[in-house]
Amino acid sequence: MSAAPARVFLDHNATSPLRPQARAAMLDALDQGGNASSIHADGRAARQLVEQARREIAALTGADPRGIVFTSGASEANALALHPALEVRGRWVTCDVLLAG
Repeated sequence: MSAAPARVFLDHNATSPLRPQARAAMLDALDQGGNASSIHADGRAARQLVEQARREIAALTGADPRGIVFTSGASEANALALHPALEVRGRWVTCDVLLAG
């Protein structure tokens, strides 16, 4: 009997397979817990994780860490990116359809 062909994942619309290193980092962060917006010890520890991730991404991309913004998902990221572009000369630009790709 022949072995099954290797799986090729082509549907990155809503999700992508995690790299093992990313999964390990996420599990470590989830085990720590804490809300990065809280001022108590657990919150401050969570904030340190977020800021460390921000610095690492900035270093990898050559960006200023202050320019790295984390969002909860694509809708929030799109709104954050497009909001300034939709106001032209003090007037809001609206459209019925937005194509992103």
